[in-house]
Amino acid sequence: MNNMKRIYITCLFLYVASTVSAQSYDLVERRNPWNAGANVTGIMVDSTTVSYAELYGRNNHGDFHNYYEADKLWNAGAIAKSITHLKSYSLTGSFSFDHTSGRNMSGSMFIHPGFYPVDILEFTPGRKDLQTYAFMGGIAKDIAPCWRIGGKIDFTSANYSKRKDLRHTNYRLDLKVAPSIMYHSDDYAIGFSYIFGKNSESVKAEEIGTAATSYYAFLDKGLMYGAYETWEGSGIHLNESGMNGFPIKELSHGAAAQFQWKAFYVDVEYSHSSGSAGEKESIWFKFPANRVTSHLSYRFSKGNAAHFLRLNLTWSRQFNDENVLGRETSNGITTTHVYGSNRIFERSVFSVQSEYEFIAPRRELRFGANVSSLKSLTTQMFPYSVSQTMTCGRIYLAGTFHTKLFDLKTSGVFSIGDYTEKSKTVKTESEAGEPPYRLTDYYNLQNEYATAPRLTFEVGLRYKFYRGMYAEIQTEYTHGFNLKYIVGANRWSETIKLGYIF
Repeated sequence: MNNMKRIYITCLFLYVASTVSAQSYDLVERRNPWNAGANVTGIMVDSTTVSYAELYGRNNHGDFHNYYEADKLWNAGAIAKSITHLKSYSLTGSFSFDHTSGRNMSGSMFIHPGFYPVDILEFTPGRKDLQTYAFMGGIAKDIAPCWRIGGKIDFTSANYSKRKDLRHTNYRLDLKVAPSIMYHSDDYAIGFSYIFGKNSESVKAEEIGTAATSYYAFLDKGLMYGAYETWEGSGIHLNESGMNGFPIKELSHGAAAQFQWKAFYVDVEYSHSSGSAGEKESIWFKFPANRVTSHLSYRFSKGNAAHFLRLNLTWSRQFNDENVLGRETSNGITTTHVYGSNRIFERSVFSVQSEYEFIAPRRELRFGANVSSLKSLTTQMFPYSVSQTMTCGRIYLAGTFHTKLFDLKTSGVFSIGDYTEKSKTVKTESEAGEPPYRLTDYYNLQNEYATAPRLTFEVGLRYKFYRGMYAEIQTEYTHGFNLKYIVGANRWSETIKLGYIF
């Protein structure tokens, strides 16, 4: 009897796998609106089991890129994802590895430039290598007729290295944990999640041997204003006594609520973070932040086609305070004191994205638009202050057409933006000193790349050759318009994939 049961379960699994092998994992994940939020128990709203594993390689080349990116860049990796539904519980998980390498790279020394309110730039072109490991796991279980509980963890680790002076080695960690609960009954469901997050990065710079000239670095404290000096200088903080590099971190706590009634879904998430740069008593910067995100979704069907309407909102506000530190030595023991702090930078971001998606057995279509506004204010030195308002917009259209053996994917994106800047000097009785140093060339490059009009086209062809196995090629082309500072207007990429949906 036990052998027959095993045979039955195996046959059932093979049948389910064969029915979903033609479906895209992204499609199954995206059609359930709970997957956009933090509550993992929402995976039980759907009942489709689907998984995939993929190997890929990508080549990028062209002059239209941000100041810290490479003219020629390649990356390769592997990724596996799964959503599995069993009798009384469901599982979701993923694992990925990516290796990226670029030559003649300089600029930001951080893995994700702009993520933190401070940045460090170096100016010697050289090869950079980035390795990223990511893991996600979640489980949801029915504990009563109307109650579900679950938990989810996201973990990402990355290391970044430059092999030519000024050398640097980075280690980054991103962690998010979200235990959740849901109450559901007939047409509606209510959920709640607690969210803990931590991210940290350490930048360690070094110089091998001696050079005829000194290597310089720049500490960007906002809008490319900051300290420009040799990398060992006290204003850069890369070579502080008793400290291993430039450490920076952020801890956050938050909560999220979700509500679904029939085909309508909405969630709201709030988090507060406290960030700092430095360690032990030597804390150079403190940057608290508040963030709010919300997702709204509505689904309706007509015949064998499904229609989705989505609206995503994000808002955040962050401040950065620079501490005034002093060291006192008594009986051979050095103690660091914080004498005060100055607010040197603040920024707020608001973004709205709307999307319509159409899904039918033989075709899919997505159309959307996004508008974001970034407001920044730098006040590093009294009586000078500079404010900037940047607005960017984007519209996109993507379609997929299915045949028995092939999937044809096409997409197009048009982006445009603009920014304004205002400088202000407060009148004082005494004569004001020199304004803070600005890295103007890099500031212009950064703003032009963010706001320049551009068109991006992508075409991909997937060949499905055996029971969920596929091979895919993609090419993407981007052209920028009205460029003044960026040296080239074109960017190409080619991608090849080999995968298995099961």
